[in-house]
Amino acid sequence: MTTSMGNTSFGSAPSSAPSPEPAIIRRPLDHCPSCHSWQLRPVVAIDAEAVHFLCGSCNRCWHVELGFVRRVRPTACDGCPQRESCAAAYAADHADD
Repeated sequence: MTTSMGNTSFGSAPSSAPSPEPAIIRRPLDHCPSCHSWQLRPVVAIDAEAVHFLCGSCNRCWHVELGFVRRVRPTACDGCPQRESCAAAYAADHADD
């Protein structure tokens, strides 16, 4: 029995091909949890501490972290160019609250 694991270094080997953007950043969800559209795009907050994903179909914004998905309140997205449409969708969804 051998316990050798071969090369276990974590360094990356040089590559001539450009590295693609990690899939977890491009598409952490297959679809919007609300309308099931695939039109999710990343929106980075001004402080760059959080990335939210805005649905281009229903204007709902989502945050994905540690395997959980939660709806983002429009007030959490300072400087977002879609804030008005996001706020309108959020208000419509929470009209009974």
